[in-house]
Amino acid sequence: MKVVITARNFNIDPSAKALLVQNGFTVQDESDRVFATQEAYFEAIDGADAVINAIEPMGADLLQKCEKLKLIAVRGVGYDYIDSAVCRTKGIAIARTVGAVEAAVAEQAVAYILHFARRIDEQNASMQRGEWHRMMQTGADGMTLGILGFGGIGKAIAVRATALGMTVRYYCRHPQDACGATYAPLDKLLQCSDYLVLALPLTEETRGMIGKHELAQMKNGAVLINVARAAIVDTNALCDALKSGEIGGAAVDVFETEPCADSPLLGLPNCILTPHTAPFTKNNFIRMNRLAAENVINFFGGTIDAKYLVR
Repeated sequence: MKVVITARNFNIDPSAKALLVQNGFTVQDESDRVFATQEAYFEAIDGADAVINAIEPMGADLLQKCEKLKLIAVRGVGYDYIDSAVCRTKGIAIARTVGAVEAAVAEQAVAYILHFARRIDEQNASMQRGEWHRMMQTGADGMTLGILGFGGIGKAIAVRATALGMTVRYYCRHPQDACGATYAPLDKLLQCSDYLVLALPLTEETRGMIGKHELAQMKNGAVLINVARAAIVDTNALCDALKSGEIGGAAVDVFETEPCADSPLLGLPNCILTPHTAPFTKNNFIRMNRLAAENVINFFGGTIDAKYLVR
């Protein structure tokens, strides 16, 4: 059976690809390519029984042409760029690397919190100018963190924030108090949070979920952190809220078009921008690559754990 790898940085460690070969798969490695069009992507994956994908879009037209495809092994947990409805119709399974990505994303979310809580950058800049100016910071201890979405990433953030002495509240469709966090309705979560982290998938329900009305409910001085998907937030409304001081700051790791070099958030002094690097650590990619390979092996072997499959 043929596996085509299109996920970038798959060769950061050779063990994942070697595992596929050892288990009898023919591997076509396209992980160094950037696909400008869906047609170019189709030409690369045509004839594959499985594709190991990261963020390469797989729309309806492309999927309809994939006659042999039985599995899309996502290197990650988000799959909003794949037409899952067509996959269900055609009997194409989608597997995710659940449990591998959460720690890295949570780590970066906490890094954003500590950035705003302690402003080491400003203190260093002052010292580098030859000043001795001791800046009183808010700190994270005792602050309230709101988490919008309470899946694996949300829970991983909650564990780390609780260790910092933060009070953790969350909102999701299916409340399940855990990891030191307690449930709050969305309006209450917006009103009580000093930091609000978005950690939920992009769906038709969550698209545009945080707009002008929601930002207006947040505390003055609150910080919005988006490590989920850009389209969950109305970017123009966020710009206005940051410029007016309606909220204190934002940290954004995701953009509607990536790569992105022209975000309207550029140049705002109270906004931190990073190029979708929350999961971007070497150890995390090694874990995700291997788990994606294992998902392929176990799927075709009939032993894949159901928790990895999209239902």
